[in-house]
Amino acid sequence: MRLATKIAALLTFCALLAAPSLGAQDALSLAKAQALALGRSAALQGAILGVDSASLAAQAQGYATLPSISASAGGTFDFGRLSSISPDFSTAASGTVALSATETVYNGGKTATLVKKYGLATEAARETARSTRISVLGQVESAFYAVLQAAASVDAAASNLEAARLSQMIAQAKIDAGILSKSDFLQTEADTAGYETTLILAKNSLGSAKAALASLTGLPAATALEQVDFSSYGDLVARLCALDGAGIDKLSIDVSSLARSSNPTLSSYALSSEQARLAVDIARTLYLPTIAAGFSQSLGYQHDSGLSTTGSVSLMASLSLDLWNTRNAVDAAAVVAKQADYSGSQGKTDLLLSVVQALYQWLGSAGSITSATKALDYAKSNYENVLGKFKLSSATTSDLSTAEALVSADSTALIAARYGFLTNLSKLSGLAGLEDEGKLLALVP
Repeated sequence: MRLATKIAALLTFCALLAAPSLGAQDALSLAKAQALALGRSAALQGAILGVDSASLAAQAQGYATLPSISASAGGTFDFGRLSSISPDFSTAASGTVALSATETVYNGGKTATLVKKYGLATEAARETARSTRISVLGQVESAFYAVLQAAASVDAAASNLEAARLSQMIAQAKIDAGILSKSDFLQTEADTAGYETTLILAKNSLGSAKAALASLTGLPAATALEQVDFSSYGDLVARLCALDGAGIDKLSIDVSSLARSSNPTLSSYALSSEQARLAVDIARTLYLPTIAAGFSQSLGYQHDSGLSTTGSVSLMASLSLDLWNTRNAVDAAAVVAKQADYSGSQGKTDLLLSVVQALYQWLGSAGSITSATKALDYAKSNYENVLGKFKLSSATTSDLSTAEALVSADSTALIAARYGFLTNLSKLSGLAGLEDEGKLLALVP
C-alpha cells in the first residue's frame, strides 16, 4: 500500500473513532455521516490510487537519471579437450564475468524536464483527490439536509392536515345544525383531501431522500439524524441581511480570493498549463544531440592463458537530422500548450463566476429566512383570527381555506429558505475549495 493510501485510510479510521458509535437511540451527526461516506467512496479511493500511480511514474522517471548497470556471467566445458587416458577436467573449463554501465551525460535537459513534468503530474493527481474528497463531503451534506428538509415538510404537511380536519369537523357541526350550506362543507372536504395528498407526497419525498443518504453512508435509511439548531445561525443571518452594496462587493472579492487560493480545480488548471509548457521544452530537445558514456569490464579464464581482464570506455553522440519532424513535434506541443492556457483561463472565469453566483444565492436565502419567518407569523395569527370568526359564523369556509393555504405556503417557504441557506453555504464552501465553512464564515463582517 502506497503512502497516500495509508494516510487516507488512517485519517478515515481516526475520523470514525473520533465520532461516537451509533446506538439504538443515537442521532447521526453530519460529521459522522461524512466520515462514513469518505470511507465508502469508490471515487475517492480511485483518486487516491491515482496519486499512488502518478507517484510511482515520477519515481521511475527519477531513476532514469541514474546509470544503467548490468552484469553477466557464463562458462563452457569443452569435452574435446579431455584426454582419454588421464582426463584433466580443468583443461576443458573456461568462463567469463562481465560488468557494464551506461549513462546519458547530455540530452539537452530532456531527462530533467521529464522529472519536473512527472512531478507536476503527481501534484495534479493530489489536487484531483482533494477535489474528489470535497465533492464527497458536499454530496453528503446536501443529502443530509435534504432528509431534514423532507422531514420538516412532512411535519408541516401533517400540521396542515390536522388544521384542515379541525375545519372540517367544525363545518360538520355547522351543517348538522343547519347553518352551513352543503357546498361550503364540500369545500372543507376538498381541502382535507388536498392536504392528505400533500402529506403522502411529502412522505414519499422523505423516503427517497433517506435512501439517497443511506447509499452514501451505508447505514439503514431509518437512522435518525441530528437536528439543526437554526437559532445558532440567527446572528449570521442578521449580519448577512445588514450588508449594503459595498459590503456585498467586498465579501464577493474576499470569497473569490479565497477560491483562487484554495480551489483544487484552479490549481489543476495551472498544473496542466505548466505540464504543457514543459512538453514544448521536451520536444525542443530533439534539436540537440544526445551524448552517452559507457564503461565495461570483464574477467575471463582459459586453461591455456589463465585469467584475463579486458575493459573499455566509450562515448557516443547521436543527433536526429529529421528536422522537419522535430519542428512538427514542437509546433504540435505548442498548440497543446495554448489550448491548455485557454482552457484554464476559461475554466477559471467560469468557476469564479459560479462562486459569485453561489454567494448571491446564499445571501438571497438569508434574506428569505427573515421574510419567510415574518410571513409565517402573520399567516398563523391570521389563521387563528379567521378560525375564531368561522366558529362564530362571521367568516366563510372560503376565508378559512385561504387562511389555511397561506399558512401552508409560508411554512413551506420558511423550510425551503432555512435548508436552502445551509445548502447554499455548503455549495459555496465547496466552490471555494474548503472542507468546512470556518474560513468562509470568518469573511462575513
